[in-house]
Amino acid sequence: MFQFYKNWMEFFFFIVMILGIITALSAPSAFISYIIIFLAGMIAGRLIYERKRKIKLPYIMIIAGFLIGYLIGVYYGNVWIIIILFIIGGILSFRLYNNKILRDVRF
Repeated sequence: MFQFYKNWMEFFFFIVMILGIITALSAPSAFISYIIIFLAGMIAGRLIYERKRKIKLPYIMIIAGFLIGYLIGVYYGNVWIIIILFIIGGILSFRLYNNKILRDVRF
């Protein structure tokens, strides 16, 4: 029996992996795939920054689910370039938020 409060990480991992596949399949060229994955990496970096003093493993697994789904669905582009751009986007976003260059709009 599925218990959401116990299996929420696996549930969202699967949902985000499917969204990654759909996103990758909708990219019409390698350049667009690279832009999408870089922006997804920046969003992932923002999420990791938000959770930097709290529990991180479930969120890292969910982010990995998107990346795995994207890699499964990507038709155009090199897999290694996609992984590198995702990591660069995540690190760049984390550092920009950590150094207060980018700020959250919440009050």
